[in-house]
Amino acid sequence: MKRAPSPPRRAAPWRLALGIGGVALVVVVLSWLWDRGLHSALGGGPTRQATPETQIVLAGKGTQTTEPFHLSGGTYRTTWSAWGQAPEFPPCTHSAALMLVDTTNGAGGGDRVTDLATRVSVPATGASDQRDLPNLKAGDYYLDVRSACAWKISLSPT
Repeated sequence: MKRAPSPPRRAAPWRLALGIGGVALVVVVLSWLWDRGLHSALGGGPTRQATPETQIVLAGKGTQTTEPFHLSGGTYRTTWSAWGQAPEFPPCTHSAALMLVDTTNGAGGGDRVTDLATRVSVPATGASDQRDLPNLKAGDYYLDVRSACAWKISLSPT
């Protein structure tokens, strides 16, 4: 007995759904990485991560002025970290200042509140420092970072 040739097979519907789900998962993971700082690691602008009055984390590479952020006032603990591009590179210089937004002139310069780092020679392997900033007034602030390093700065209420 001769068998009739079988018709061509179509992809099962579950395979199509699995393929679409896989693509969607890749998009979600890449979006999450972008939000978590991949953008700044690849040389983009500073990124900001914040949850209301728990912690503000800003990261970037090189000299930048960050977008303004709001602090409710009180004592804040600040931690900065900076590092070079590769172990064989010479130290990079890092400075950062917390600035109060000048509300009288709108956009433009602000008042220097405190220096977080001043011309620190950072080895390629990195450096960091932590300190408390007591009695900050409630208001909008930004960071003025002058750096040849990659950097990350966090502020959290104590």
